[in-house]
Amino acid sequence: MRKHTKALATIMAAATLAMASAVTSLANTGWLNVQNKWYYYDESGNSIRNQWVENDNNLFWLKDNGEMAIQSWVNYENSWYWVNAQGAMVTDSWIPITNNWYYVGQDGKMLANTWFEYNNRSYYLTESGAAAKGWVELDGKWYYFDRTNGDMKKSTTIDGYTVNKEGVYVK
Repeated sequence: MRKHTKALATIMAAATLAMASAVTSLANTGWLNVQNKWYYYDESGNSIRNQWVENDNNLFWLKDNGEMAIQSWVNYENSWYWVNAQGAMVTDSWIPITNNWYYVGQDGKMLANTWFEYNNRSYYLTESGAAAKGWVELDGKWYYFDRTNGDMKKSTTIDGYTVNKEGVYVK
């Protein structure tokens, strides 16, 4: 009888441990808030790191420590992405940061080193991605970009200097 009781106790202990392990694993699946920081765990209870996680049609970046990135730039596969205060990737939008304007396309990638048309206005997004401001020389031609919002000025005179309908300075 003692053998059966001991065997039954061993089986019950093993079953309890197995169930506790399963419950712990289930408790750590999905999003978990720890001290106001969000982490994401896969079905095995592993913390997801250095990758995007899709949730409710939004993409969220999980940093190398597993914490969700918020209100910051994310460098992924040699491109820059902006995530908002809720951690979601921003797409097809202007991003105002410290007196500069940046633009992210429909794929979320920051545009840089390129001309960009938006609402019938022309912008030049610099190597850093910030919209150009003031006088800028591009391919041997001078252009003037508004110092506040970065839109290129056309057919006007700024401080005695004239730009034509293409925005190019004319002597």
